[in-house]
Amino acid sequence: MSLMSQSIASGILVGGLYALMALGMSLNWGVLKIINLAHFSFILLSAYVTYQLASVYGWDPFLAIVVTVPLFGLGGMALQWAFERFRISEFESLLLTFGLFIIFESLATTVWSADFRRIDSAANPYASSSLTIGSISLSIPTLSAFVLAIGIAFGTRYLLEQTHFGRAVRALAHDREIAGAFGVNHRTVSMQLAGLAGAYAALAGVFIAMSSSLFPGIAVEWFGIVFSVVILGGLGSTMGTLLAGVIIGTVGAIATVLWGPSTAPLVVFLILIATLLFKPDGLLGAKGAV
Repeated sequence: MSLMSQSIASGILVGGLYALMALGMSLNWGVLKIINLAHFSFILLSAYVTYQLASVYGWDPFLAIVVTVPLFGLGGMALQWAFERFRISEFESLLLTFGLFIIFESLATTVWSADFRRIDSAANPYASSSLTIGSISLSIPTLSAFVLAIGIAFGTRYLLEQTHFGRAVRALAHDREIAGAFGVNHRTVSMQLAGLAGAYAALAGVFIAMSSSLFPGIAVEWFGIVFSVVILGGLGSTMGTLLAGVIIGTVGAIATVLWGPSTAPLVVFLILIATLLFKPDGLLGAKGAV
């Protein structure tokens, strides 16, 4: 029973990291109608930058946030500017960003090679640190990511529901032309939201670098998980994304204990298929979306 309890606790925390990885993708797809596969590259490159700063320059991994967040926030804005400038459609964005993903993955391979990289324990004491509650041990990197994911989900929901920027975003999501007629500068708003999504990707990359080994091909492994979280949570739904991340992380952990690691993806995708069949708008439906 203690093994199951530990697995569930770990699955919940990992689910928070999944949500952090998926929040930016959900906003891009749900609001901007952009299927941005370069989002995965931002996560990967942010993780590698964190590795570089910690391993080579001796930075505390948490401090990498001050570099990666503005860097990839600006990257998200630049990419969205290009989408707006060349009027890229939703389908075209999938093809274009897949090409960018391949380029960025090759760049990571060129700079850091295809070898596994991990921040050593001297530069990253957090990897072996944990908070113990009874018989349950909570890893500090994944616990931090989980807490941050909750804060970002609630903060983003407040931003979108209670601020002038949020009202502009919601108007843009529902009808871009009508929003423009009422004075919403869709290019500026879109770039700001894309910058926010890029910053979220950067944060996810920092925590991935702190908690696991890196190699360029790891980004491909994130596709299934992140798209499952986005679709299960509902496009553009911050709270739905958080809930979906926790569910997928927990279900995957339980399946691993009961039937082995190879069954976890199967169970996750069965849940995804059931969602598409019976609740295609996501867990929280239209009310949970922007």
